Amino acid sequence: MKSIMLKVDDKIKQELDLIRSEEGLGTQTATITYLVKYYFLTKKSSLDTTIAILDKALEKLDTSKIPSIEEQLKDL
Repeated sequence: MKSIMLKVDDKIKQELDLIRSEEGLGTQTATITYLVKYYFLTKKSSLDTTIAILDKALEKLDTSKIPSIEEQLKDL
């Protein structure tokens, strides 16, 4: 198993301790592992999914029917 030494600001340590206690994690190592897994399970895949959904929506959109920005804002 590899070791990683991190020097962080006191605020980061406090935030890690808060996450550790709120999530019921035993050690700081478990907290870092949790955060890495959380990123890969939620943030990364959520972003990829969102991009795919937006791409599909854009394919269905007829941009020639959308009024110009000036027309959309002239009532304001």
